[in-house]
Order: sequence, then structure tokens, then C-alpha cells
Amino acid sequence: MKKLLYFFVSLVMIASILPFSALADDLTVIAFGDSITAADKWQKHIEAEYGIDIINAGVGGDTTNSAKARFKKDVLNKKPDIVFISLGINDCAIDMSRYVDLETYKANMAYFIDECEKAGAKVIVNIPTPVVDEQYLTRHKKEPFEPYGGPNGIVTVYADACREVAIEKGVVFADMNAYFKSLDGGYVKYFPDGVHPSDTGYKMYASVAMEAYQSLWRGDVNFDGTIDKFDYILVKRSCMKTVTLGEKQLLSADVNKNGENDTYDYILIKRHCMKTFVIL
Repeated sequence: MKKLLYFFVSLVMIASILPFSALADDLTVIAFGDSITAADKWQKHIEAEYGIDIINAGVGGDTTNSAKARFKKDVLNKKPDIVFISLGINDCAIDMSRYVDLETYKANMAYFIDECEKAGAKVIVNIPTPVVDEQYLTRHKKEPFEPYGGPNGIVTVYADACREVAIEKGVVFADMNAYFKSLDGGYVKYFPDGVHPSDTGYKMYASVAMEAYQSLWRGDVNFDGTIDKFDYILVKRSCMKTVTLGEKQLLSADVNKNGENDTYDYILIKRHCMKTFVIL
């Protein structure tokens, strides 16, 4: 009787592993943004390294206002599962007619998030990257940016606002602004024209975006949309070598982000279920 019970339990556990292979193939992932997205470079890095297909819905020069006009066609009508939203640098071009004031920018970002979630899609907000003042000002008037201490000053204001909206809406965000600013030796060399990343910069951008993507399922090892006892049992059994997790499952199981699937992950997932720890 015990052997029979173990057999059925094993079937349940194995079945709980299966959905992700189908999910990975069937996910509709869209990158919605401006020229940094339109270049299709950071997405290609993710596709090459992780095998995740990303639909490019980027348009060069787009602001949140102009992107709003195509949002339904380019995003919602495609019935996405996950949407990267990467807008803001063009919004704060205060010397140009396309400039979008801060409050409208925030309202537009909130709108995109709300509509994606109404459609059942998970959202990842890519916080705008910094710009390099010297190169940026070769194409823009200097005077309008002076109250902000230069172009990067106003970009920082919009990046902060973007982050605030993401936090307020409770969605995952990839903080490109903070990441590039934190680099040893600065970020200038990674933006040769002052705005768009170099090839290396795009690869770095992709790594930050992918970390945010992975966090959507951190702890949800069987990818059923909930972190529960089935997840920590899977991780425990993986540590005991009685279940083999797939590569993407191992990423989700690595709750403490130390690059390994170990008993600490099992304990943290269990504590999350007991409401004594929150997985972020």
C-alpha cells in the first residue's frame, strides 16, 4: 500500500514539473518601448542565452504619449503573458515638441501597467537608463536642461518617477538606471552616443532584464502561479536527489540567489508559505 501511495505521489510531483516546458514554449513575451527596444539587441541576448522568444514592439523616438496610440495593436491584441515596458528617455526631452510632462508620464505608465494586468499579463518595467550629457547635448539645446543640472538630471527625475509607479503598482522592475550608475568606473563608456548602449551595454541591459524576468517565478518551482507546499517539496526532493529539476526550474528554486539549489532555498520557500519570510 505504501509503495502504491508513493507511486501516485511521485506521479503528482512529476506532473507538477511538466507545465513549464509547455509554458516556456507558449509564453507570449513582448518588449514595448522606444529605440533601445527597437534595436532588438538586449532581447537577442536573452533569446540566445535563455531560449526565450521576445516580440519586438519598440519604435524609435517613442514617448509614452505616442506609444499609447499603438499600445492596443502592438501589445494587447497579441494577448501577451509578459510585457517589458521600457519608456521615458524621450518623454523628458524638454527641448522638443514630443516632451511629456512628468505627471502625464506617470499616468501613462500606470495606464500601461493596469491594462496589461487586466489582460492577464505580468509586467516588468525597465527603468530608463542614464544619459551622457556631453554627447546628448550635441543634438539638443542646453538651456532647457539647466534647471535640472543637465540632461541626465531630468532623466533621473523621470527614472525615479518610473520606479515609484512600478512600486505603487506592485510590479517587478529592472532598475537599469541604478545598475549603470553603480558600475565601477562609471557608465559613460557603455553609451557611446550618449543615449543608446554599446554592444556590451546591451548585454548588461539584458542581464538586468533577465534577472527581473526570473524573479516573476522565484519560489514558484512548478510554475503554477502560486508559491506553496508543492514548491518547497520539489526543492527538498531536488536536494535529496529524488527529483531532477529543469534548468529554468533551478533558477526559480534559487530563492537566495547564490547560484545553487540547496537546503537554504527549501527553508526560505517553506518560511514564505508559513508567512514568516517574503520572497522578492
